[in-house]
Order: sequence, then C-alpha cells, then structure tokens
Amino acid sequence: MAALGQIIIGFAGSNITLIVIGWTLASLGTGIAVTLPFAMLSDTVDYGEWKSGIRASGFLTAVGISFCIKLGAGLGSFIPSLILDSAGYVANATQTPQALAAIKFCFTWLPAIFFAIGAIIMLKYVKYEKNEGKIRQELEERLKSDN
Repeated sequence: MAALGQIIIGFAGSNITLIVIGWTLASLGTGIAVTLPFAMLSDTVDYGEWKSGIRASGFLTAVGISFCIKLGAGLGSFIPSLILDSAGYVANATQTPQALAAIKFCFTWLPAIFFAIGAIIMLKYVKYEKNEGKIRQELEERLKSDN
C-alpha cells in the first residue's frame, strides 16, 4: 500500500487529487509497515523459545530498538544524501535539473523501492506464520507440564 501510494505520487505530476490519494495511501501503508516489526516481535520470541527453549524477549526487543531501528534511520538518511550529492545538490542554492530530479527520486521513487522490497520480504514471513498456532499450542503444553 505504501509503495503504491508513492508510485501514484510519482506519476501525479501537479494533479492535486492524485497527490492527495497517493499521500493518503502511502501514509496508511507506512503506518502499517512501521508497526509490523513490533507486532511480529512476539512471534519471533515464541519461535525462539519453541526452537531453543529460551524466551529472549528482552534481548530481541533491545536488538530491534538499538540496532535495527537505528541502522534503518541511519541508512534512511545516508542513501538519499549519496543520491543528492551525486546529482550536484547544493544546500540553500537554486538547484540544477539533475538535483531536482534527484530530490523527486528520493521523495517518491526511493521509498517506493524500499517498501516494495519490504513487501517481497514479508511474503516469506507467511511461510512461518502458518506454524504460529502449532508453536503457541506446544509452548502452552510445555508451560503446563513444567508447572
């Protein structure tokens, strides 16, 4: 949804209606994409406990927050800065057509590309999600037998 919204914005030109539709879709999709890792974390904790017997919720949360989010934020700034630099962007100056094209690319197409990559990766998650009921049932049985 976020990628589709970004693509609509990219093709909208100066059509305000399409821009608003694209922005709305992109914003809704971004909200979903941003919350998914936190929703998936509990599944990861359950899977890890199921496989290893160790419930590492604190460790996985810390790694997710300190490493993954920080790395994503860093790359999310670094990659566009490389693109803008290679296009000749100069802060507080009139931009060249190449710099303007790079700005548009970084604002519309680059997020669409990354959202599409994320969607492709998420398609693999379905494979593991099918086992979620079985994993939870086995964990509950283990907990009952331990008590």
